[in-house]
Amino acid sequence: MPEPPEAELISLSDEEQGVTVRVLRAENFSGGGQDDTLHAEITVSSGFVNGRANLYLNSYDLDSWTAVLDTVESGRAASWLESGRSPRITISPAAISDSGCTEVSVHDVTASQIHVTVPIAAPSDWIERHRALLAAVRSRSPLTPDPL
Repeated sequence: MPEPPEAELISLSDEEQGVTVRVLRAENFSGGGQDDTLHAEITVSSGFVNGRANLYLNSYDLDSWTAVLDTVESGRAASWLESGRSPRITISPAAISDSGCTEVSVHDVTASQIHVTVPIAAPSDWIERHRALLAAVRSRSPLTPDPL
């Protein structure tokens, strides 16, 4: 079966800086018949700092991303990938951030221990766009649901 094309799950950027999570490929770690993991990469880019970190996402992580979008949409900050097995991303909506911009923080808890916060002048429809990106990732790379 051919690999599905790369897809962005997160793409928050303005003219100066941004944070993306790009799904590179689906993988099968469990040995079952269907892919259960997405190999992805977080990229942070700005005039001050540039970095990359690998991560692996499962169906629970994708469900959790939905919850993060819901929380941020309600005007509260939310963190994603808090298990300690991958870098953590925290998003603070513009209305509550110190910079007046949507702030995306990436903390590489598994390797470098570096923590960076990027203020982004995000468009007003960024949450709706990210729901569409999530739907596209799920469609391209359906994963076996996590066992309870």
